[in-house]
Amino acid sequence: MPFKRPLSSHTSDDSESASSHDGPSKRLSSPWNIERDKAVLVYILRAKIHPETMSELAMLVENYKIERVNKSHQGSSVVSELNLELTTDVEKADVIVTATNMRQRLERHINWRIAKTKAIVTPLWLQDSVKSGRLLPCGSYVAVRDSEDETSRNQDTSSGNSFYSPSGAEKEGSWQTEQDELIDAAEVELLSHNAKYSCLRPSPLVCPNQSLVKEIDIIRRGRNIEGEERSMVSYSRAISVIKAYPRVITEHNIQDIRKLPFLGEKILSMIEEFLKTGRITEAQTMLADPRFQSLSTFITIHGIGPYTARRLYGLGLRTLEELERYYEVKPGVSDEETMSLLDADASANTEAAAEQSIKIGLALRHDLSQTIPREEVEDINRTIMRELSHIQKGCKSVIAGGYRRGKSQSSDVDIVVTHTDWNLGSQKVKGLCRKLVQRLHEQGFVTHVMHLSGFHEHNVLRTHHWDSLEKALTVFVWPHNSSQRRVYRRVDLIFAAPEVFWTAVVGWTGSTMFERDLRLWAKQQKGMKFDSSGISRRHDSKLYHPRTERDVFKVLGLIYIHPTLRNADA
Repeated sequence: MPFKRPLSSHTSDDSESASSHDGPSKRLSSPWNIERDKAVLVYILRAKIHPETMSELAMLVENYKIERVNKSHQGSSVVSELNLELTTDVEKADVIVTATNMRQRLERHINWRIAKTKAIVTPLWLQDSVKSGRLLPCGSYVAVRDSEDETSRNQDTSSGNSFYSPSGAEKEGSWQTEQDELIDAAEVELLSHNAKYSCLRPSPLVCPNQSLVKEIDIIRRGRNIEGEERSMVSYSRAISVIKAYPRVITEHNIQDIRKLPFLGEKILSMIEEFLKTGRITEAQTMLADPRFQSLSTFITIHGIGPYTARRLYGLGLRTLEELERYYEVKPGVSDEETMSLLDADASANTEAAAEQSIKIGLALRHDLSQTIPREEVEDINRTIMRELSHIQKGCKSVIAGGYRRGKSQSSDVDIVVTHTDWNLGSQKVKGLCRKLVQRLHEQGFVTHVMHLSGFHEHNVLRTHHWDSLEKALTVFVWPHNSSQRRVYRRVDLIFAAPEVFWTAVVGWTGSTMFERDLRLWAKQQKGMKFDSSGISRRHDSKLYHPRTERDVFKVLGLIYIHPTLRNADA
């Protein structure tokens, strides 16, 4: 049964260091050694930063500077230590703020000889520093991996200011990935919007025909909840083709649309109706159908799939309140004991576990239905990797799922983890998932475990892919002593050996149709088997071990597609 997912909101502690306005200059209690009135010069690199965001960053500095000056002129006894000033001269800058994450990209705009003498940080450093009212350590905000050592060193010397680097445990965390690259226009040019497979088409998060896609998706959802798999896939394919079409569909280019794959006469008639009325009759009729409404509501609950939804509907249940009474669940309260799954000897009762998941999903539905902003997803990942560093050093992670495809809000958090030791990493990650979940539970971060599985070898003959990686599907919440708002979220932890890490990342990045076509392409065009557990050649079971995400595409004979262009679903 599919799992539906969670959210939350991010708050940070506001703190302000005070110094005597009239007294002698003091060293403030912070990681910086600040000379009074000595501004930290900040250079913001425009590349890869949206103009609106660029303006916001500049205003952050200017507004804070005005506020600081006003406080000083008013004789305030509390003047923040944060003394920032924008500069357009990168050579004079102490800090370079950039959204660029790779050295070769940065070098297109700034000579590395100059850049490596500066602290190179992400925009988040500037935002968090202004928010907290103090100069935060740069080590946690390193923008370019090649610059990490330089950033730490340069923090100690620039403008008389003393930075400090985080501990080794704090440095462990997210891997720099191809997601951090700019989309390569030359690569996109090699893709074709009328290709048969969605893994050959560029599919943006929001396409020129998004309203049409949403209307057709209502019908796809209807087919899905009624168990009409073949029809559901047909609508999914049609949607994926429209998602990749680069122009707005009009009555003037409808003949061109007829040449696209997977758009049969029925779909084309729906498109024509939409162009005339802005609606599709079948979709609107479906939305008004009480059965569709009930089933659609039921499958929003974690643990309830289309089959179970239809069974519950057949029992006469129509609302979530009726489901709560049926399962004897009190809203907002979950007494289900799931931590026994951490017991290696525990024998799982599939039916009982499924009902348990439904009860938890129902009880926590108000929290689990909320979406998670990107910054919250990143906070969760940092926290989990920090806790993991107490158990095993040298692990790295990539946040996958909708987050990686560019969504501003995610329904859950998918974190793929491995060890950086290529030779011994597979031994080091074995059993680590269980240990991590146990620690997260002890620290108050994990309240429930919906599923826990161990490693199984990649099998070219196996058609079911679920248990090829070590993974835990959990319910995560910030502890009571955290500044974060306590909202329950779905967090999936996926542990992979180094040799299959990048196939796991690709597999868990999605989207659903993109992954479906990756598997189909591998089988039909390459005689290979692809899933998140690995790549193998079907005729002799030869295994392939990509060392990068691009290598995954290369092994499959595909042009690399940026994660944000893999949105082949509605």
